[in-house]
Amino acid sequence: MKQISNQKEPLVASISFSQKKGGYDYGTLKLNQDVAKPSSITTTTTKTTIVLCTFSIPLYISIPEFLDFVAPVDSSVNHYRVLRDTTPDTYMILMEFRDISTANTYYNQYNGRLYSSMEPEKCQIMYVESLKIDSKSASLCQLSYPDLEDDALPICPVCLEPMDDKITGLLTILCQHAFHSRCLSKWEDGSCPVCRYSQKPQQSKTSETDSVDLIRIHQLLPSHTEQNDQNECTVCKASDSLWVCLICGHIGCGRYNGAHAYDHYRQTSHLYSLEISTQRVWDYAGDNYVHRLVQNAVDGKLVELPSSITAPSEQSANHTEKIEAMSIEYSYMLTSQLDSQRIYFENQMEALTAQLSQLTSQTRCLLTEYDKTKVENKQIADMNDKKKKRIDEIAQEKKESEHKLDMWKEKYDAIRKIWTVEKESTNTLLENNDLLVKNIAERDRAIGDLNEQVRDLMFFLETRERVQGNPELEGASVGTRTTHSRTGRRRGKR
Repeated sequence: MKQISNQKEPLVASISFSQKKGGYDYGTLKLNQDVAKPSSITTTTTKTTIVLCTFSIPLYISIPEFLDFVAPVDSSVNHYRVLRDTTPDTYMILMEFRDISTANTYYNQYNGRLYSSMEPEKCQIMYVESLKIDSKSASLCQLSYPDLEDDALPICPVCLEPMDDKITGLLTILCQHAFHSRCLSKWEDGSCPVCRYSQKPQQSKTSETDSVDLIRIHQLLPSHTEQNDQNECTVCKASDSLWVCLICGHIGCGRYNGAHAYDHYRQTSHLYSLEISTQRVWDYAGDNYVHRLVQNAVDGKLVELPSSITAPSEQSANHTEKIEAMSIEYSYMLTSQLDSQRIYFENQMEALTAQLSQLTSQTRCLLTEYDKTKVENKQIADMNDKKKKRIDEIAQEKKESEHKLDMWKEKYDAIRKIWTVEKESTNTLLENNDLLVKNIAERDRAIGDLNEQVRDLMFFLETRERVQGNPELEGASVGTRTTHSRTGRRRGKR
């Protein structure tokens, strides 16, 4: 699959499932560049849903990790479908959403997002424009679980609850087993809980099959749609020492012939194979037989049942009775020990419960103190904010006062200069005034003398006129005398 980068519009894909080969469903994924907007994309399924394909997911990201990655939109997903592409180290997941708005939100928020801050791989999403499913493989390839005829829902193998995509999301992995998505997200193991199939590639012993493509391998294998009268190896047509895969039904010969059954395990990682002649099951992962195992109801241990081919003898029957007697005796012993252990652990649980109650009360007290401290801190923070505001106001007022002070200083300096000039002028005027006062005093004295002279002259003239007008005073003489004081002269005149 060729990836297209730097697309202005979202990628849109067309998926077509066709035939089934070797237990797998194969299809064609077509990428379209010239498409409409995401809101106008529809699917060919009967439900009013929309399907998005998250592709190029690296294999080191397990299915539970991917479910945790898309957990915010999990409630809006009806069904997850895990698919493999031709790239050996990646896989893809089809997600069927209940509504278009949530699908668009998932595309906008997750497309181009890093899976991890430590890795460079990014989440790549495209819309599925059409989904065509062949009727022969529709039961396995449908995104939503098929409705059963008797209206009975399938059961989840993990929680044993009915699987209804209207209530909770479903997940179908590569081995065609379906689960609740929440159940598989809690499964820490990367393998399937039912068949232990793992999608991670196994390290093979030979270097020739490390890079073999699964699709090419199953294309070379013939189809098993027709039942033959006699079983034979799919590759070499051998009819003895045959093993059938319990996962996909592939038939191959044993290790001592062509080892094609083991080659099938290395190529597909299908763990369980049944030997047709003995009906024994071989586990390739554990490298041992796991056939005919049942769980004992007394102690819960796994017990191997005797083979149904050979009839039990009398000696084996006696041996079986002894084993059953010993088993019952050990079961009683185990029951008593379990009772004592139960009492011991119940006491431990009571002590832990008391400690938990004490810790709970302490936690409540601490939470109460924390709330009080939080309220006090909030009050202190409010007071600090008010004080900061007041400090800012005072600083602003101080700045304005300093500005006014600078203005008044400038005015004071200007007025002081004017006052100095005026003072010098005043001193000069005072000096001039003293001189003028002296001059005025001298002039006043001069004026006083002149006034006295004028008065004497006027008295002389008046007297002369009187004498000339009075004949009796004719021949009289008029004289003047000088006095030391003005008062004396006035008195003498009288």
